[in-house]
Amino acid sequence: MKNIKHHTIAITSNDKVQLEALRNRVLSIYKEKMEAKKGNQIVSPIFESLINSFCTFYIIPDGSKEGYDASEDGDTVRKSIVELINSYNQAGRENIFRFIEISYGEDASAPQIISFN
Repeated sequence: MKNIKHHTIAITSNDKVQLEALRNRVLSIYKEKMEAKKGNQIVSPIFESLINSFCTFYIIPDGSKEGYDASEDGDTVRKSIVELINSYNQAGRENIFRFIEISYGEDASAPQIISFN
């Protein structure tokens, strides 16, 4: 039997307009790269912090067991999202997005930070 490993990404910025543009691009990536038609439903709305004008949205776990199509598609999508966020630094622009990708819930494994900036 295969394990379920939850993967999530939190993305934060103090530029809501740019964060909305990034979220729209993330939704497009889900439509392009995920076989499950409802894949983009795991992208949260943007939430605003109480102070300092920070905004955050989340990619919630897909819920699929490791090795299944939805899990494999989710891995591909998350990789594309991380590459997109990191491309801001590579293009010589200030990266206005901060993110962390974590995994947790896998049998006999401790939670892990997969990537961050």
